Amino acid sequence: MNNENIKKFFLILFLSISFCPFKILAQSDNISLGSKELAFLNRLDILLQNDSILNFNTVKPVDRKSVTKQIEYIDSLDKAGKLSVQLTEIDRNSISRFLMDNATWTDHFKESFKSKNPVLHNFYRTPAHFYVVKDKILAMEIDPVLNLQYGQSNDGTGNTFTNTRGLLIRGSINKKVGFYSYLSDNQEKDPLYVRQFAAAYNAVPGVGFYKPYGKDGKAFDFFDFRGGISFTLAKYIHFQYAYDKLFIGNGVRSLFLSDFANNYLFLRLNTRLWKLKYEMVIAQTMQSVPQVQREMKAKNYMSLHHLSFQATKWLNLGLYENIMENGNNGLQLSYLNPLIFYRAAESNLGASGKASIGIDLKANIAHKFQFYSQLLINEFHIHEILHYSDGAFVNKQAIQAGVKYVNALGIKNLDLQLEANYIRPFTYTNYDSTTNFTHYNQPLAHPLGASVKEAIAVLNYHPLPKLYLTAKLISFEQGLDSSGVNMGSNIFRSYSTRTRDYSYFIGSGIPVHSTSAAFYASYEIFENAFFDFSASHRSYNVSNQTNSAVIFYNLGFRLNIQRREFNF
Repeated sequence: MNNENIKKFFLILFLSISFCPFKILAQSDNISLGSKELAFLNRLDILLQNDSILNFNTVKPVDRKSVTKQIEYIDSLDKAGKLSVQLTEIDRNSISRFLMDNATWTDHFKESFKSKNPVLHNFYRTPAHFYVVKDKILAMEIDPVLNLQYGQSNDGTGNTFTNTRGLLIRGSINKKVGFYSYLSDNQEKDPLYVRQFAAAYNAVPGVGFYKPYGKDGKAFDFFDFRGGISFTLAKYIHFQYAYDKLFIGNGVRSLFLSDFANNYLFLRLNTRLWKLKYEMVIAQTMQSVPQVQREMKAKNYMSLHHLSFQATKWLNLGLYENIMENGNNGLQLSYLNPLIFYRAAESNLGASGKASIGIDLKANIAHKFQFYSQLLINEFHIHEILHYSDGAFVNKQAIQAGVKYVNALGIKNLDLQLEANYIRPFTYTNYDSTTNFTHYNQPLAHPLGASVKEAIAVLNYHPLPKLYLTAKLISFEQGLDSSGVNMGSNIFRSYSTRTRDYSYFIGSGIPVHSTSAAFYASYEIFENAFFDFSASHRSYNVSNQTNSAVIFYNLGFRLNIQRREFNF
């Protein structure tokens, strides 16, 4: 299937579903990754332990309509004194503001959601949104986006800044088709280690095409655009066609698929039946090869399945598979089958893409704790598994283990999280480097690539309704290539360039030790508008080289946008 046929396929699919005789039900956009709303949903998931909707949030982002309806139901139980857990006043305030932010999908638009003095009688008629349209056909919310940050870094960068201006639109048509669109123009000057990443990989973290900016060329200029449409068919099957990011997991990191890289085009199908939720994603990604601005970029096609099973009231289990195929041969129709094992399909096609499988779990215990884990397997050779100490390069696996603790130590709205990640050398790589698990010169899973062991600690404290405090500590060890020899940490290289088959362990090569400590404080001046302060310290020490450490801080204002962080 060539590129033109692929475009026709997606167009025909959309039109056929849009005009099919089946009943199309109400549908919305998604809760944004990294938003305060998603963080609150994750907290409620632990507090309630066995919520029928929040339990199934491993694949993100989640549908705005379904979670809003559930939050409204939780609110009614709490007010009736029938909720199984005692919420704090901060939680109740968060619920009220959540419903105000998503009033389109509530059953009753409360008078308390309305502003007493709208700006010029038309703007901010609700504190949550700049402009709202709501009639029998169209429901739409329009919001400006602004992120103005200024700081200093002592690594020779001098002043740092972020200047983002944009627009966010979301809504639904006739309560059948949901849509959203985000566009921003950005200029930013980042600390040296971020600029070194951009120079090494020709990519700004989380960004696609960019240009140097400023007199010294140390800053970046880029557009960020996302958007999509979604609808629910026959009540149980949800479709989304979008250009955006996905995240699979419950941790700070994901070993399956993270939101670190640039946006990509995808078709997402999910269905929820009984104790099961099933996801299928077909995505078009960019090969991580040198890019030329005025030439069409080489493409890959990524296909994945994820099945969640609520085994008990407190335990959710997941199965995952993913394959990355070279786009030179087009999208293979076999991968569009939602009920197939990808490796078997690949073998029958004679293809040689990058295949992975994995399992994950999430256990909510005692309304206080959540234990979560991921195991990723890129290759499985039983002989090498049984002789793990030999360090065979084919042992390409990664494992994550973590725990969250809400209302920690009896302190209301103090949440702690601890996480460990271990990734063996050559994980995410293929013999053909163009089908490594990357997109637009950036990793699609862990931002550090492979051959890394990492420990993360996060403290979130919400002491006042509008004050958010976060402390974060990240420490990792990694092995770098030695004298150009491929030691398995650089996932942009082919594993066929290795010089031996054994004695590869996490950290093999030139050892690197890094520790980052950061503090963030955000005060919500009015709904979704934040005054920010952050301070960070990062050390990066390469064996037998001069130790490196940097301190940087930022002050700024943020409106309808998530905080931008560089946690690597």
